[in-house]
Amino acid sequence: MRRRVIRYPSGWTLAVLPDAASAEAASQELGTLGVDADDLVVLAGPDAAARLERLGTSGGVAATIRRAVQFMTMDQLPDLHVYETAMSRQQPIVGVRVEEADARRRAVQALLRHGAHFVNRFGAWATEEIAPWRGEPLPVGQLMQR
Repeated sequence: MRRRVIRYPSGWTLAVLPDAASAEAASQELGTLGVDADDLVVLAGPDAAARLERLGTSGGVAATIRRAVQFMTMDQLPDLHVYETAMSRQQPIVGVRVEEADARRRAVQALLRHGAHFVNRFGAWATEEIAPWRGEPLPVGQLMQR
């Protein structure tokens, strides 16, 4: 099976959650805050890779070349690698797409209440670091760390 890589998830805020129960609780709270199901993705469990498609993914040689170009031109490419590594280690990722600033702040606060860390918003022109990684560092290469 080919390894899938995340394309730049423009407009999405991604967060690592401590476990599947926390990710599900965060997802439910986001729903009560009015986040539409089309703007919410939980990447956890055996079908996480299939749901990764919602963020835009690719595999194979084209993905490898695209990733190399992204690495040279994008400031936050290492973040995508960290999310992919976290997911491969069974750490759930929650993605939420909320445009309005106040609603986005409420969504981020909901994620943080459920233990989210490594929270980043991927805008059209820049990436906003909201919360750093907590806990044991993932085994990513030195060039993929920040």
